[in-house]
Amino acid sequence: MDDERPTHGPAGRSARARRPSPRGTAQRATARALTGALLAAALLGGCGPLGGGTDRDEPDWVRDEASERYYQPDLVLHSPELVEEHFPVLETVGAVTIAEGRFTDPYERVPFPAQDDYWWQAVIELEPAQVDELVSDTAAAGASDHGGAGAPEPVSEDEVLAALVPTLEGEVQDCPGGWVDVSPALAQEKGPDVSDAGDLIELTAVCAGGSQLLTSARDM
Repeated sequence: MDDERPTHGPAGRSARARRPSPRGTAQRATARALTGALLAAALLGGCGPLGGGTDRDEPDWVRDEASERYYQPDLVLHSPELVEEHFPVLETVGAVTIAEGRFTDPYERVPFPAQDDYWWQAVIELEPAQVDELVSDTAAAGASDHGGAGAPEPVSEDEVLAALVPTLEGEVQDCPGGWVDVSPALAQEKGPDVSDAGDLIELTAVCAGGSQLLTSARDM
């Protein structure tokens, strides 16, 4: 008996069941293989942010030799959320300017960069009273750790400018009172070198008698 039995379509008309066309199946298999090959080529070629490549509309990456990292000169952020997440002890902040980037060359074909390859830096405006409080809290922490009077460790202007990418250097104000390290006051929960959200702190300096806080951190 013939295997092709009559069937009824939606309109009730008798029709014979159709068997897949070998030619159509081959065409679909070829199309799937081609799509897979193109996707693999795109990933291996470094297209997209995970591949280390850049879109045509994405700002160019530049290496800052002084701080030994890559940044995008035309890309800055002004949201305080990142600062509030990592340094909640500040409670309130004024204007914030943030730069971020990578330590390794973003144009290299690395599908998945290591988490600690990313960094971020910020120039933060505070009230003078907040700066004074950070300095005094740092001194108190130093006294508690070593006994006797403590004093924040000074940070030279050259060190500050060498740590920051050029995008942020123009945001740094003159500081006649000098810069001092206040990391003990900002990282009280997880140690003097770790932010509240777990990033490795490279720089936390305030202008003594001023109103700016400068930070640099590495994702961990």
